[in-house]
Amino acid sequence: MCRSRFFYQNVELIVECDPGIVVACRPTQIAQVILNLLNNAYDAVSLLPEKWIRLTVTAVSAGAVEICITDSGHGVPTTILDKIMQPFFTTKEVGRGVGLGLSISQQIIDDHRGKLYLDASHPNTRFVVELPL
Repeated sequence: MCRSRFFYQNVELIVECDPGIVVACRPTQIAQVILNLLNNAYDAVSLLPEKWIRLTVTAVSAGAVEICITDSGHGVPTTILDKIMQPFFTTKEVGRGVGLGLSISQQIIDDHRGKLYLDASHPNTRFVVELPL
């Protein structure tokens, strides 16, 4: 759903997925979470000179899968780290977002008994979704 928009704006989309991974989930909801994270990454890199987004899906243990969306940005400012998952918090200008994407995504992942978090230790901006297999 994002590929052509990314292509036309010169944002490189890199997808690395282990095809053997099967997750018991509500696929439409997980797709909504991934799409939201990809759109947020797109907005974050659209004005950068180096524009790339990497989506990786890997089995991290016998019972869990990790979905990572990493972009060429340099992370989330520490001043807003504690706010980014709150409903109605947004860094986007008026008319571009209402600040519900991450909070809704977190609720969806919680409903799947998983975790959604920002990996603040990564040198780039990286959101991680962990789901049970």
